[in-house]
Amino acid sequence: MKNIIDLIKERLSSPRNLAIAAGVAGILLGLLIGWVLLPVQWTDTNAETMRADLREDYLRMVITNYNLTFDQAKARQLYQELGKNAGATLTDVQSNPQFLNADQINRFITAVQAEPAPALAPDENPEGAPNLTETGKTNSPLQLGLILLGLLVIGAAGVYIFYLRPRVKPAGAAAQPARPFAVPQAVPRASSATAQTQGVSTNGKAYAAAAAPQSAAPAYEAPVYTRPNGKITQSPEKPVAQFMTTYMFGDDLYDESFTFDAPNGEFLGECGVSVSDIIGVGEPKKVSAFEVWLFDKNDIQTVTKVMMSEHVFYDPVLRQRLEIKGEPILAEAGKLFDLRTASLRMEARIVELSYGDLPLPPQSYFQRATIELAVYRI
Repeated sequence: MKNIIDLIKERLSSPRNLAIAAGVAGILLGLLIGWVLLPVQWTDTNAETMRADLREDYLRMVITNYNLTFDQAKARQLYQELGKNAGATLTDVQSNPQFLNADQINRFITAVQAEPAPALAPDENPEGAPNLTETGKTNSPLQLGLILLGLLVIGAAGVYIFYLRPRVKPAGAAAQPARPFAVPQAVPRASSATAQTQGVSTNGKAYAAAAAPQSAAPAYEAPVYTRPNGKITQSPEKPVAQFMTTYMFGDDLYDESFTFDAPNGEFLGECGVSVSDIIGVGEPKKVSAFEVWLFDKNDIQTVTKVMMSEHVFYDPVLRQRLEIKGEPILAEAGKLFDLRTASLRMEARIVELSYGDLPLPPQSYFQRATIELAVYRI
């Protein structure tokens, strides 16, 4: 039993499986409520929506009442209660009068000036008449349920296509940049011999220069970082995921996010970089701070640090306003800082940094910024 529960938990850790399970559970719950716990019940119905045999009994009583009172207006009113089923019901009563005789029926017809409708086959209904079930319910609740089910399926498909599918990648698929300037590090860092034959294009994507074949690079080379205190350190373990993203001035929609999984395909979390604050007015936006964040599925909150320009970092008012979003970090080329959650650790390194030169306070907004993210399991 425990193995089954663990298997279900593992399956539901995937956002796609969780969305499918939630949709199925919602459908089953709706059917249980609509058809078992709170079924549709008809109250205060009129003669038109009654079963065919009840309509006949109703009309026989109306005919009997008229032959006793000869109230023509009342007879006409009660007959019209049958609506579109009036003619067919009168025809049925004529064919099966029971306790009535032909004179009583003819006097009633003359009073209401009704013409008997042609006889119908047992399985036919007059045009436009409701399709009645034996319990007196129409098929409108079933139609409504089917419409709601269709809308639910369409909504679930829309959520998966436009939200979940771009974020959940099949196992073994190559990581693709979510935006032109975000480049996930899907390949290990090249050795010094290979690096001499490679370059980096202006948009951050690696390209291979024409050169003689080189020996194969090692499967993984641990990144070397320079800490703020000047000490050179090297991460001993291999990261679970490694990404690189670049912001360039004019990219007003910059907002990068990356999903990463364990080697067995289990969803672990997400990380990314987004715009936190701008300075000045007009377009393009002058970005003065970024939010670097890490989400861990095993933690209750998302850890965020705010990477600030030099002007914002040393301005007490601006800095205090952004501190509520996360720990302030002074943006400096080569700086490395950590983000930790319950089971993850992410090293963020500012690979490249440059400021704009518009007539604003010096070093207040970014012209270009490249950030490398490496995620490790604790």
